[in-house]
Amino acid sequence: MTKPEAYFDDLAELYERFTQIRDAAASPVRSWLTSQLSKGTRAIDVGCGGGNNCGLLADHYTEVVGVDISQKMLDIAATKPSRVPVRYECRSATDLSPEVDGRFDLVMSVNAVFHMGPADVVLPKLRDLVAPGGRLVVIDVTQPDGAALPTEQSAYAFETAKIIYDVSGDVEAAADSMRMMLHPRWLEMSAEAMPLTDSEFALQYEKAMPGVRITKDIIPTMSAAVWDAA
Repeated sequence: MTKPEAYFDDLAELYERFTQIRDAAASPVRSWLTSQLSKGTRAIDVGCGGGNNCGLLADHYTEVVGVDISQKMLDIAATKPSRVPVRYECRSATDLSPEVDGRFDLVMSVNAVFHMGPADVVLPKLRDLVAPGGRLVVIDVTQPDGAALPTEQSAYAFETAKIIYDVSGDVEAAADSMRMMLHPRWLEMSAEAMPLTDSEFALQYEKAMPGVRITKDIIPTMSAAVWDAA
């Protein structure tokens, strides 16, 4: 089995163009994330990719950490300016711990958790990083309950490209998303990491974090979870 970091190293440039639309200031995802930021000083983006959301966090927090398994994605992130310096670390989410890393007022992850491993392993890791009074914010890809998986990856790629176009109005961005999702490395990765269904998403998050608030369809195929630590 190929290591996940190898996929994202190979796809770094295509994935960066894809996320620039998702993370644009006027996008529904960015607007929702901004509305969920908690008070405090320390924030971490787990699975930060090219660091777009670390820039958002740096506008609101004084200490920001971005963690990702792909060094090539982190190299892209390191070129981007921010209000305060962001500390980027090439690490797995399952390597993080409050004993080593401390706790954070905000723990964020966008479009990455389902790549990190089984939810019952990953979610407690993220939960334990949240400081008392802090917040965990996750947006992740989900599948509708009972929906048949596309028989051709090209069908799913086209659906995603349409979502990108509907959000941005950018034909080239939609085309870039199709190029990425039909890339051989993306096809290999997709076969190894399937998103949760909507019901599985709610069940796993509620099990790991009682009281979590779930929002479906931030944009189509993406659900969100917000949990506040006591």
